[in-house]
Amino acid sequence: MTQAYVMTYDNLVLDVQRYMERNDQSFVDQIPSLIGLAEQALAAELKTLLQLIVVETTLQAGQYILQKPARWRKTISMKAGGKPILERSQDYLAQYTSESSDGQPLYYGSYDYDNWMIAPAPVSDTPIEIIYYSRIQPLDTANQENLFTRECPQALLFGTLLQAQGYLKAIDKLPVWKQYYTDALAAIKAEDKGRNMDRNTTVLEPQ
Repeated sequence: MTQAYVMTYDNLVLDVQRYMERNDQSFVDQIPSLIGLAEQALAAELKTLLQLIVVETTLQAGQYILQKPARWRKTISMKAGGKPILERSQDYLAQYTSESSDGQPLYYGSYDYDNWMIAPAPVSDTPIEIIYYSRIQPLDTANQENLFTRECPQALLFGTLLQAQGYLKAIDKLPVWKQYYTDALAAIKAEDKGRNMDRNTTVLEPQ
């Protein structure tokens, strides 16, 4: 029985050389950068259910700064004590905090890139639930697989080949890889739309 193909970083590097019919060292040395550019392009295009993370933590009494998760990308929603709290600007939160005493948290917003600000600070320890989009762990020799290699290997391959064509200024095949890449993205988005119809989908953290 033939074993199913599993994309890894090393396999992708070899596939790019085969498709481009280039194995000279000057080109091979550029492949990691081309893969990185393709990953960035995919990340910009896709916000799928598979990238959603649900985390729970506790905000201590009097605490109004909450650290964001290490690979946080975009906040979807936040609850304090089981109740939704609303996103507001930093200026709004600062003014609200200066004019209000501690109580049930009602609002949140970015304090800086690494932290949220919560207002008002809770009067007692309060459970916090956060739903957010995560950033994908980039591929390299030490990290052979990630969400893209597992869930959308075709899009990652075609995206990398698209980057390679641009790097080599080989514009003759650009439309071909662009179309393959566009079709692969459309298939991913259609599949994700189906997942979103199931409200009981389990959310797993990508590696």
